[in-house]
Amino acid sequence: MPTFFSAPRSRIRAGLAALVAAVTLGACSGDEVIDPPFADTVKPRVTIAKGLPVADTLLSVTINAADNIGLKRVRLLLSGGITASYDTVMTSAVTSLTLAVNVKVPANAPIGATVSARTVATDGAGNLSDTAVVAMTVGNLEPPQAVITSPVANSPVVSGKALVLSLSAKARYKVRTVGYQISGAYNFADSLSYQSPLKDSLAILDTLTIPDSVRGATISVTPFVTDSLNQRVLGSAVAYAVQSPANANTIPVVRTGVSGRVEISDTVFVEATDPVGISVIGYEVRTLTGQLLVADSVTSTGAFSTLVRTFRSRVPVTVFPTAVTVAGFARNANGRRDVARFGSGAVRADTVQVVAGYTNPLPGGGQIADALYVPRTDRLYLSNIERNWLEVYNLADSTFRAPIAVGSRPWGIAAWPRNRDGVMGDTLLVANSGGTNVSYVNLNAGTTGREVYRYPLPNIMVYSITSTRAANTDQIITQRTVYDFSDRPQYIAATCVAAVNPGTPCGDVVAVYSTTPTPGQTTPFPNQGTIRWENLHKKSSHFFFEQAIGQTANRADTLEIERFAANGVGADSILVPARQTVGSGPGAYNYSIVVRLDQLAFRDTTFVRNSGNFRRAVFGEGGPVLGSRALTYDVTRGFDSTPPLPVIDRGVSRPVEVSDFIANTFARVQGVGINFDGELNAVKGDSTYLFDNGLRLQGILQSRPSGGGLDFHPLNTGANSTPLRTRLAFVASSEPVIDVFDTYCYRKIATIPIRDPIIGPVRATVRPNGQLVLVGATVRGVTLVALPDNFTTTCQ
Repeated sequence: MPTFFSAPRSRIRAGLAALVAAVTLGACSGDEVIDPPFADTVKPRVTIAKGLPVADTLLSVTINAADNIGLKRVRLLLSGGITASYDTVMTSAVTSLTLAVNVKVPANAPIGATVSARTVATDGAGNLSDTAVVAMTVGNLEPPQAVITSPVANSPVVSGKALVLSLSAKARYKVRTVGYQISGAYNFADSLSYQSPLKDSLAILDTLTIPDSVRGATISVTPFVTDSLNQRVLGSAVAYAVQSPANANTIPVVRTGVSGRVEISDTVFVEATDPVGISVIGYEVRTLTGQLLVADSVTSTGAFSTLVRTFRSRVPVTVFPTAVTVAGFARNANGRRDVARFGSGAVRADTVQVVAGYTNPLPGGGQIADALYVPRTDRLYLSNIERNWLEVYNLADSTFRAPIAVGSRPWGIAAWPRNRDGVMGDTLLVANSGGTNVSYVNLNAGTTGREVYRYPLPNIMVYSITSTRAANTDQIITQRTVYDFSDRPQYIAATCVAAVNPGTPCGDVVAVYSTTPTPGQTTPFPNQGTIRWENLHKKSSHFFFEQAIGQTANRADTLEIERFAANGVGADSILVPARQTVGSGPGAYNYSIVVRLDQLAFRDTTFVRNSGNFRRAVFGEGGPVLGSRALTYDVTRGFDSTPPLPVIDRGVSRPVEVSDFIANTFARVQGVGINFDGELNAVKGDSTYLFDNGLRLQGILQSRPSGGGLDFHPLNTGANSTPLRTRLAFVASSEPVIDVFDTYCYRKIATIPIRDPIIGPVRATVRPNGQLVLVGATVRGVTLVALPDNFTTTCQ
């Protein structure tokens, strides 16, 4: 294999001279001269491809040439990043030839520059082959590429019809332009240019209309791409035979796309292709016995060879799940009809299950963290943590309305309490986990609501004064350590100070929330959250430590907690002093809170929900391990007034209750729920555990573990709710179903099939018209399921 930069011209001239001498001698010796009617008119054939991998200082190509009688010359030309040429002339009869050529790259050639390698062959009769081209780059990097992905080569096309071309392109230095050029029966070119930011790969669809005048010929379509360095590279040409519409004897090729589980109102995708053009496209839904349930179609002018439609179906089914078949069909411009088929030619009718619910995708994408239904507006509000707004879902017409901009990464949502009957105010509280504040959203402002204030949460610092005994002297050693936790809120619940009697108006609003942990928190608490409450009227705070009260073996950790006000909201204060003096005179004594430090914080994602009457809240410690803790809170119980400065909130679960709950469940918490009056709580893990407000286990629901949540019937009250149709809990599953359980007999009484598994919160609501509705977040958006409010429980 020769290595060169520029081919030697002396050898080319010598080869040509030898060939001329041979022809002259033949004529003089009296050999027969071939008459022109029998002259060789067959063109040689030549291909070129990148050669085997070589050093970056070389470019390697492999050339294959062939001719029916004999090759005379093969020429290689390189242009672009480098310029070079190579000729080889045959001095004997050669009908096929393979050349492997290595081209030396000059030192000044820019790395990544595109090189176009073209080769052409000539036979002894002077016939010239088509030019074969391959693109390479200096440094053997991948060159820009352009490919026609459909229709495939030799597909028939019809004059006067529009052909849909699918092209893809990629380039190391980004794609600036992608297009195609047509040669053969007629010439045409089209392209699409892009602006910054450019992409390194993309795919486009373009419509190519074949002129009426082009019939009975072949067109060649060559794709091309230009990168940001203005390097233009041609792709492989694709040939298509052009037919007259009257002569085309084709039938439509139909493809149907539908999910294996569909809702009553769902999408059916149908694509049909025919060179003559598609005039009708549609679908049919039938029972398994063949009875037609619903059909729909659209008509077209027949000008397009490919037609794609996504239909919104409306299947008249009331029992779920119901199996049906879905089949697509199409008719071409010549009136020929066909249905979707398998590759074998057999008719394709997809059997699918019609399930309950209606799924509406999030208009701008994102991820839902929490949801809240407000009966007064008949709307569902969902926190979209990736879009920094609340999605507003209108249940009356199942549509999304204008979102409400709030703070950074909104997570939990709670309603402003009005009274013990569960009446919500016109303000929503939104925990902005990307900041240290809570948004106030006025639902009466704007078209859907507006943020009117951000409550700045305080910085709460925790200290421990640790007493240990020295190993050698047995002396007491005291050390004060500061622990800095994240103050970013995560889940939030709303409670209010008021009497427990129904209808009592709310006084102070107390927002209970968990915090978003970070890796930057003080050791030993990286990535651990906390639970706190904030009195939004008095602008005072509390840090939950009650679950950690106790003493660790061989040490005593005295607790001190300090509040630092943010933006002047509230005041700096000592929430828990390290020491208080109780009483006076000889009977006085010192009072301190001693805690087990390892029980002070919580694992990532601590779930929080409030009861419907705004009296109680439940907490579930998240995380991927077993042994999660659960806590409850009752805002009406107040502080223990034993020391001069009350510091222990009696509404927080006691340590003995928390440890007893772990012993009885040893669960991994994936969601929490609480009924209307807070007498019954639930944590969802491998199963769903029901417990009272004292954390005493009441029963276990045999639910399936999943990332989705759960909720009680909105009117579920007490341990044995009445009427019996309210004694329910709705639990998400790893399967595409919602399980319905009796919360007193702990039995599953129904399973509601839906299209996709619930992966986010579940909310059960009763709309103003009395309809029971379940709402859940799935991978496709928000699923709304209307239920009959007449479930039959399993025991009295």
